[in-house]
Amino acid sequence: MSAAGRGPIAVLVAVLGVVLVVSGCARGNSEGAGAASPGLPKYYSAADLLTVVAARQRADRTAVLRLSGRVDGPSGPTTLGGDGSLRIEPTGGVSAQFTQTLTAPGGTPQTARFVVTGSGQVFRDTGGSWTRVDHASTGTPDKTLATTAANVADTADPTANLARYSDAALIADAVDQPVDGVAAVRYLVVVDLVRAADLQTDPIIKAELRSQVDGGLTRISSTLWVDAANRPLRSENRQALPGIGTLTLTADYRDWGAPVSIAAPSL
Repeated sequence: MSAAGRGPIAVLVAVLGVVLVVSGCARGNSEGAGAASPGLPKYYSAADLLTVVAARQRADRTAVLRLSGRVDGPSGPTTLGGDGSLRIEPTGGVSAQFTQTLTAPGGTPQTARFVVTGSGQVFRDTGGSWTRVDHASTGTPDKTLATTAANVADTADPTANLARYSDAALIADAVDQPVDGVAAVRYLVVVDLVRAADLQTDPIIKAELRSQVDGGLTRISSTLWVDAANRPLRSENRQALPGIGTLTLTADYRDWGAPVSIAAPSL
């Protein structure tokens, strides 16, 4: 999904928490695969990592998702869980379908099914009938459900942060760390928001990035686990949801290339 098409939501999806960048960890130029450290091949350029992972995603196109996390809001943490699937579209967008369950402090679980299209449209199943959701609207009873669903779908794309700010991103760390017994490399990706703002051509997104920098947020980070075939196995992100709280989300990916069924419902 393009940042221009998603407006403020797209920027907030990329705001994944401030990290301390250890001097010397990030290398400006790629050392390519087969770096000196033992284990799986590693990439030390964000652009090179994006290239190999994106190529694998375009080849596989689909994956099964498992989501877990929480939304920390004024009234306390709301837990989040979900299962679904995603599809990388030829246009570069990502479509997803998933069942999302939110459990507020002291409340009962709220479960809903969602479909998010590659163009950013959000649909919710309301008891057997589908409705289109405006996740940017305010003051609606379903705002938390819809806003979280839209951000979950965007964050479910494991390369969203890399692709959106590839020219302003650095690999701050690359270490071997298995996921559920599968050998993988854990990448810590750090985005320089000052450089991202300088390079941004969309005036609205540029102004929002400048505002974040002026507020003291100069770097953002995400974590991505990649296997020996350059398939994403897991991602971890944090992001702000205005008026709701902070979403912390872990997405696990499996069965890359397996058939999935994702279609925008007919209204």
